[in-house]
Amino acid sequence: MLQLTAEEQAWLDAYRETLNKKHPGTVQEMLIYGSKARGEAHAESDVDVILIVKNEAGPSKRELRRIGYLLAAKTEVLPSILAYTQEEWESRKRSGSSFRKAVRARRGARLLKRNIS
Repeated sequence: MLQLTAEEQAWLDAYRETLNKKHPGTVQEMLIYGSKARGEAHAESDVDVILIVKNEAGPSKRELRRIGYLLAAKTEVLPSILAYTQEEWESRKRSGSSFRKAVRARRGARLLKRNIS
């Protein structure tokens, strides 16, 4: 069960809206995983986010993450944001990445899939 505070949900909504506005169609998925997604969060838990972006947006990954961190700087939200191109994310699947398996298969981590586009 997803366990976000009102402030974290507001940050997530603002992040998604800002990504849509500044980089429309770039982010294909926004995944939430980790303790917040599993409903096991505590006071110091961060909000673990993965952005899956179009392959051609690879050079923009740093900027996309920066947007989230700048929005969080105005709040008490502590995000941890990773960004992968679609090809990088699929490459992790082909290589048997245990991290990717856990996120996708929801073993040890539930996810919230939000289609951005």
